[in-house]
Amino acid sequence: MRKNLRIIFRSIGVLALMIILFCYAMFQGGFVSWFLFYGFLPIGIYQLLFACYPLRTWQVYREIEQPVRQAGDEIVVKVHMKRRLPFPLLYCTFEEKFPQSLMKEDTKKAKYLTSQTSGKMTVTRRLIRMLFPLFRRNFTFSYVLQSLPRGEHTLEKVTIQTGEIFGFIKKSYDFKVQNTFVVYPYVHDIRLMSDMASYEQGGVISNQLQQTNTTVASGSREYAPGDRFTWIDWKQTARKQTMMTKEFDREKSTDILLIHDNYKHAKENQLLYEASIEMSLSLMEKLEKKDYETSFLSIGERGHLFELGHNQHQKSFMKNYLLTVKQEEKEAFSIRFREEMSHLNKVDSIFMVLTSMDPFLAEAILEIRQRIKHLAVIYIHPEKLLSGEEKHMLEPLRFSGVAVQALSLEQLATDPVEVNFR
Repeated sequence: MRKNLRIIFRSIGVLALMIILFCYAMFQGGFVSWFLFYGFLPIGIYQLLFACYPLRTWQVYREIEQPVRQAGDEIVVKVHMKRRLPFPLLYCTFEEKFPQSLMKEDTKKAKYLTSQTSGKMTVTRRLIRMLFPLFRRNFTFSYVLQSLPRGEHTLEKVTIQTGEIFGFIKKSYDFKVQNTFVVYPYVHDIRLMSDMASYEQGGVISNQLQQTNTTVASGSREYAPGDRFTWIDWKQTARKQTMMTKEFDREKSTDILLIHDNYKHAKENQLLYEASIEMSLSLMEKLEKKDYETSFLSIGERGHLFELGHNQHQKSFMKNYLLTVKQEEKEAFSIRFREEMSHLNKVDSIFMVLTSMDPFLAEAILEIRQRIKHLAVIYIHPEKLLSGEEKHMLEPLRFSGVAVQALSLEQLATDPVEVNFR
């Protein structure tokens, strides 16, 4: 409303100036007075027409190339602007109004080297582009958003501002243009050195992929492309008059539960939390490649359990959860950890991704270790070396058979990240 009143008052001022110059030329006469009037006349008419020009009739829309990205990537946004009347405009400015979710940056592994001291990822993003429409009706330009942070981001509004040549009258309009794109957490390349695999009910330890045991046949089935010639069951083939192949026992994939601490702790910074999200997703991807039966549990005020196995729907639900999840600040993690463990069915192995340790949590881990075959903890910490207090809490876990690996932020910047669960 204020903008409209300002334009009206300034238009009245331009009109009044034209009338004054005309009256001056009529009463004064002479070359100079008429020169001033005719010299200002086209400028005044343009300013009055500009004041009436409807900026809101413009059409503005965006195109986002590849709206699904990974944290740290960049995205190209193409902006199209159309207008009906080819009214001459000397310039206009385009300003993108970025949401708060984009006021962070993620530089993949590099952030663990450049942001260690503060642990902050916050930045200020601002984009203002100067354009020169003149008589053009359509014009297009593009810009690049770099170092994208994890999350679902929605670009909702742009502001276009323009003015006449002397800047006496300026106009601006906010266009609601909604575009959404998603940025999934960065996935680290992990070298997993573990001791876990099981055969049927056993607890045999191995870091090999699950292999088929071809020593004992458990049955037969129809031949399928890719089956070995030596596996053909000639007796069953002759009996059923169709090509049959032997079916062998297969090593049972280990049941693994990956637990993520979703609480915000007193000394924890933003970078540590992002590291825990990335490591959780990276470990799930790695374990899936090794054909383990895995589940993911994020413990916050409410537990979020995803029983993945080889279910692609559950995996996509988990990735969407990690896409937008934020830290919670209520109960202690050790209390919720005990509650969630009491509700779960039998699990062979537990992996925990933690960014904070306290005596109550260490005690809870030791209690769970007594009824779990294999328990491993990845402890992510900001400094190069563990503090004396952290060592004091982690050492009893190691002595009790818990596989503990402390990973500093600097180690997360290496390629690949070595995770040792032995």
